[in-house]
Amino acid sequence: MTLTFRVALVAVAVFSSSCGDAVRDVQVPGAMPPDVATDEPVQSGDEELFTRNTVTTTLAVAPTTTLAPPLPEPPEAGVPAVVVPAVTGWAAFDLHLMTLLQAGSPAVSATVMRDGEVVHQVALGDRTAAGDRVQVGDRYRVASISKVITAITTLRLVEQGLVGLDEPVGVRLADRVGVAPAAGVDQITVRQLLTHRSGLGQYENLMFRRQVESCAEAGATGLSSDLERAPGTTFRYSNLNFCLLGLLTEEVTARPYEDVVRSELLEPLDIGGMRLAGTFDVLDGEVEHRSDEGRNYMEVLDAAGSWIAAPTEVVAIVNSLDLSTPGWKPLAPESVAEMRTITEDPEPPNVPPTRGYGMGLMIFDSDSFGHTGTLESTHAMTARQANGITWAITVSGDHPSSSRDLADVIAAALRYASIT
Repeated sequence: MTLTFRVALVAVAVFSSSCGDAVRDVQVPGAMPPDVATDEPVQSGDEELFTRNTVTTTLAVAPTTTLAPPLPEPPEAGVPAVVVPAVTGWAAFDLHLMTLLQAGSPAVSATVMRDGEVVHQVALGDRTAAGDRVQVGDRYRVASISKVITAITTLRLVEQGLVGLDEPVGVRLADRVGVAPAAGVDQITVRQLLTHRSGLGQYENLMFRRQVESCAEAGATGLSSDLERAPGTTFRYSNLNFCLLGLLTEEVTARPYEDVVRSELLEPLDIGGMRLAGTFDVLDGEVEHRSDEGRNYMEVLDAAGSWIAAPTEVVAIVNSLDLSTPGWKPLAPESVAEMRTITEDPEPPNVPPTRGYGMGLMIFDSDSFGHTGTLESTHAMTARQANGITWAITVSGDHPSSSRDLADVIAAALRYASIT
């Protein structure tokens, strides 16, 4: 029996224990309240689809790089197992993430930041079906984490006076996509789009079942159709809201949405290489995600869910909203407060909620925020925790079954690594 096999046994034991109630004390709960949608389902037929490589760890000043252990080989009959010490520290963290590979997902990467400094990065599995190993820094689909990017960019345009947060923009958007606005569309404001309170429906089939070819076409359908409810009333999570914010960005700047995001957010954070990707558009250094033939949701989602990024880039963006850490911050404190404020229905509960949705942000607790992302063969999540830890995890594959479960995966991995 080899040392590698015994280490892998530790990983299996860790995975089993993480499924119990012991992990429910996590800083970022794995479940959102029932009235808050967290992921965008992707329809495939009648079903909803919601390295073993390099590990980089910063322990003091300079990072070190090691090889993560391979998945275990079955033991030879009659050969006793060698007793080895339990894995500790970041090695235990990485070993727990390997359980996602054992469950069937081809690749997983994660980054952990503490007080604004990256302290650990890991990449496990295969980047391509041909077996190319994933590397730290390779980019994955991040799905609805794109909404954080779009919200920050939109609020920067608000701060610059290019558009007002409470300015009605429905008619302007309808004009842009060439349709007559439906009744009530003239009342839709930037704030309502950011908080999913525009009155627009979810339009899941429109976004995911190739009924249109672009975000603009989806917007034309939504803005010319009857609203589900009056703008500014109840919460209804819809990718169409953020698709329209991307179009609004282009309208008020006269520049492509992607270019505006680069100049307003990515370049000041020294992030290069992030991009909007197509459904079957994979470049070198990007992780493949299985997609059924004929799908085009990445082209349609656009600002709502088409960015690809490495976990380290995601944590840099989320950390830019943490005003307690050093570094460049894209928004004024007042705008950050707006993003992190949970919007409530016209008749709010007696006790203000501590979990819900802000502006392009899921609020997990009073001082914890982030977002999930789900697409076909894609799970991602990021969170800034109240204890100063910010993390992001990206998965190519169908495990776990819900992106919200990644909060429990990370919580267990941090606990096994004794990281508090």
